[in-house]
Amino acid sequence: MKNVKHEYLEGKTILLISLPNYSNGIIKEMKKLGAEVIYIHDKPNEKFLCKTFGRMQFEFYQRVLERYYKKRIQEYCDKKIDYVLVIRGEYTPKKTVQYLRKMFPETKLILYMWDGLNKRNTFGIEKKWNLYDKVYTFDRIDYEANKDKINFLPLYYYDEYLPQNIKSANDENLKYDISFIGTGHDDRIKIVKNIMNQGKQLGLKCFYYFYIPHKFVYLINKFFNNNFKGVKESDINYNTLPFENLYEVYANSKCVVDVENKGQHGLTMRTIEILGLHRKLITTNQDIVNYDFYDTNNILIVDRKNPIIDGEFLKIPYKELSDEIYIKYSIKNWILEVLS
Repeated sequence: MKNVKHEYLEGKTILLISLPNYSNGIIKEMKKLGAEVIYIHDKPNEKFLCKTFGRMQFEFYQRVLERYYKKRIQEYCDKKIDYVLVIRGEYTPKKTVQYLRKMFPETKLILYMWDGLNKRNTFGIEKKWNLYDKVYTFDRIDYEANKDKINFLPLYYYDEYLPQNIKSANDENLKYDISFIGTGHDDRIKIVKNIMNQGKQLGLKCFYYFYIPHKFVYLINKFFNNNFKGVKESDINYNTLPFENLYEVYANSKCVVDVENKGQHGLTMRTIEILGLHRKLITTNQDIVNYDFYDTNNILIVDRKNPIIDGEFLKIPYKELSDEIYIKYSIKNWILEVLS
C-alpha cells in the first residue's frame, strides 16, 4: 500500500539552493519521492575567496551574489515551482529571497539552518526569517529561544550511502575501535588527538582524518590559534573524503568521536550518521541528553576541556533502539518534514 504522506511530492517541482556534495543525497531522495528537482549552488563557486567574502558579508560581494542568483533564477522563470528550499542561507542575500518571492509568488519558501545563530557566518540571518513561509533550525537551543518564529528539525543520515551488510557494532573483527573524520578547526584536532592517544594507551585501534579547505587556513591557525601548537601539516588533509568512504570507515568502527563547533548546541551530521549506522558515540555535546535516542550504553559524553574516555564504555555492547527512532532521523523523513 502506498504511503499517503509521500503522495504530496509526486509531480511537484522543488528548487533547492544548497552547497554541493551534501545536496546529492537530498536530490536523489527527493526524486525517489516523485519530485522534479532544480538545483542552484548556494554561491558562484567553492573557491576560498568566494567562501570568505560571502561569510564575511562584505557589501560589494553581496551585490556579486545578487547578480549570480538573479541570473540562475531567471533560467527557471517559466517553471511552476512548488517549493524553494534554501539550506544554510548564509550566502543567499535578502534581496535574492525577495526576488524569489516576486518570481514565484505562489511558491512555498523554506529556510533550513544547520549552523547555530552564534556563529559569524549566520550573523543577521534573523532579519531574513520573515521573508520565508517557514524557517527551521537544527539547533534545539536556538529553537527554544525563538519558538514563535522558527521550528526545530535535527539533521539526518543518508540511507543510500550506508554500506551493505554492515557488521554489528559488537563484532570483534571491526577494523577500528575509535575513529574520527571531519574538519579540523578551533580546538577539534587537539581534543580528538587527546582522545585517540588515550585510546592507543588502552590498546585500541584508532583512526582519524582531519580536513582543512586550504593551506592558508592551516597557516592562519598555526600562527594565531593556540590549539594548533601541536598540529603538524602531516596531521591534516586538503581533500575531503567521499561520503561512501566516510561511511565505510564509520561502519568499520566500534565507536566514533564527535566534537561540535564551539558554542554550537545542534547535533552534527556526524552524530546522526552514527545513529543510522548503529554505532557508539563519544561526544563533547552536552545537549545530546535531550534527544530521544540518547542512551548511556551507546553514547559517552566527555568534557571538552578535559576529555577523559572510559575504557569500560567500549566494552558495553551497543544497545539497539526502536525502528521508529532510526526511521525518524533518515533523510527521507527529514525531506517529508521540512517540506510539510
